[in-house]
Amino acid sequence: MINFLFLLPFLCTLVFFIVIMTAEPRSLWSGASFIALLFGTALSAFLILARYSVWLAQNAPWLIAILVVLLVATVIVLMMFPAMLAVIFFVEGIRLIRREGFSLTNCLSIAFSIFIVLTMTLFPWIVATLNNPLINFLYLIATIIVGYFSFLLGLYVISALINLMHIRKARNFDQIVVLGSGLAGDKVTPLLASRIDAGLVLAKKNPNAVLILSGGQGPGETVPEGFAMKQYALQHGANPARTISEENSKNTLENLQFSYALFPVSNGKTAIVTTRYHVFRALLLGKSLGIRCSGYGAKTKWYFTLNALLREFAAYLSETKAKQFKILFILLMPFLTAAIINLILN
Repeated sequence: MINFLFLLPFLCTLVFFIVIMTAEPRSLWSGASFIALLFGTALSAFLILARYSVWLAQNAPWLIAILVVLLVATVIVLMMFPAMLAVIFFVEGIRLIRREGFSLTNCLSIAFSIFIVLTMTLFPWIVATLNNPLINFLYLIATIIVGYFSFLLGLYVISALINLMHIRKARNFDQIVVLGSGLAGDKVTPLLASRIDAGLVLAKKNPNAVLILSGGQGPGETVPEGFAMKQYALQHGANPARTISEENSKNTLENLQFSYALFPVSNGKTAIVTTRYHVFRALLLGKSLGIRCSGYGAKTKWYFTLNALLREFAAYLSETKAKQFKILFILLMPFLTAAIINLILN
């Protein structure tokens, strides 16, 4: 019989994950609790295997062999992960530019890939070659900052993925908000059409919900996005009596603010529909406005998603910059204090 103590790490982290997901999944704590659950599961598995290793070696040597292979494979993948990540972002960045055209925002994937390579190779070599105390200290500070933002990016991605998963059926919504993403003149683009189509699927499952198409008129657009989105929705089967447009917003926050004023049930259940990479940040903004909402994502191309996800993370950092500066200050304070004391004493 397995000792209950061996299962304790798994059970504690499982409870933590369930509490976070039940109370409020729209935060980075959802990603943090999932990572904790993975570590708790791994620790419990290690304790159980260590306790029964002799028995397994005698009665199930094949299982030991499989576990050793999996362990070695995991270590190799973890060691190669930064290089693999750099290759993936570089290749997909080239595909994005070839298919969508050159622009600074479309270069984010390639820039991120180059930064990973420089962080792994050139920067450490320069620091080791110069061997200067001041440069070593600055490199330490830079390493902490990069490490923090890398960890934060990982949490953001995991949290975003978790918030795309729904155990309960998409029913009983009072309103469904589809966020705009730009027009080509007065025409709905394929990206925007995928969002509206996803909203129409939800509307069919929730016939009593109001479908709100949200978006104002931006540069190069001859009509407000909301207007064009509503026309598209009506042409593709939306109920005219339960379809309205919001035509004044300029960004995601205003999409939600101005749509909220149109809600038939202000404290009701709301579905926010946008492209998958954009769902999590929309949910965070919805949470900040006090909207009870779940997010549903429309599909888009993989190469476009990677680049857009970096943009979304950058936007998240911009929206939470005061909080990020405080956390970085706390992380760096011991090292800065030590450096100041060392200067005073010397």
